[in-house]
Amino acid sequence: MIGHEARILLSPLLAALVCSPCVAQVWSDEFTEGSVPDPTIWSHDLGAWGWGNQELQDYTDDPANIRVADGALVITARRDAGGRFTSSRIRTQDKLTFQYGTVEARIRIPDLDAGLWPAFWCLGNDFSSVGWPRCGEMDIMEMGVAEAIASGETNRRVLSTAHWDFDGGYASYGEAVTVDSDLDDGFHVWRLEWTPTAIRTFIDDAPIWVMDISDPDGMSGHEFHRPHFLILNLAVGGLFTGITDPAGITADLPAEYVIDYVRIFDNGHTIISGTGHEPPCTGDLDDDDDIDGADLSLLLGAWSSDDPDADLDGSGTVDGADLAIALGGWGACS
Repeated sequence: MIGHEARILLSPLLAALVCSPCVAQVWSDEFTEGSVPDPTIWSHDLGAWGWGNQELQDYTDDPANIRVADGALVITARRDAGGRFTSSRIRTQDKLTFQYGTVEARIRIPDLDAGLWPAFWCLGNDFSSVGWPRCGEMDIMEMGVAEAIASGETNRRVLSTAHWDFDGGYASYGEAVTVDSDLDDGFHVWRLEWTPTAIRTFIDDAPIWVMDISDPDGMSGHEFHRPHFLILNLAVGGLFTGITDPAGITADLPAEYVIDYVRIFDNGHTIISGTGHEPPCTGDLDDDDDIDGADLSLLLGAWSSDDPDADLDGSGTVDGADLAIALGGWGACS
């Protein structure tokens, strides 16, 4: 650990050398406030949002189907006394969009077998004007596919896929991986890394797939160089699951899909926008709209800890990388 005086005298240039590249958290929803998703960030899709997938649920904003509790977002799929399935789906369209960046969510899925279909994904923010697939789609995670149900691997088979318009037609690329143990055993971290040259997805740091987007003209993939918004939902049945008859749903209900947090990190290319986004002042630990010596004192006081306020890069430890980020933003916040 370098001396106190040396740390304070580090210049932004030296800081960049210490942390190359620095990845700063630029947005997050930790789901620690209120009892419902933040309406400045999230909107609800309501009703029978089957999207041609022949899904069986109605989406609601009822607290029985979606709530914020105990530091997490909880989406609950239910079957009512009349046999109707309900669940929830929320999105950040227009309110929080990102072009490029690293996106992470810590998620616990329910037992999916058989008929539940959780997803964490993105659509191009121009979806309302250009439609699908011209808006582009990036599925970071979806599970519950029919083939996994048939092979007894429902809670271990993960799909990650991109969809887009190819010269007026439809194109997709993705991978399915089967992990060694059931994923409904606890929380797991799902990550998207999106740069101008590639899209990559991961589960618990293990790669799922990669897609080259460096030649958007050649692949007709300009959708992946425009802003996208986030979606979280838990569907019941549908073509993906191979179950379109309500009688075929055997998963235990109610079933909870729990999201601990969603975070976006700047990977050097990231553009964040939307009506609900406030420009970050990463490193302003005392919230005075200025990154100065007082903030450095707080950061150094948290050194080597897992203090989430001072852990600016989200690595789990307050260290030189966080110091470099703070020094890189030195001065008044814009």
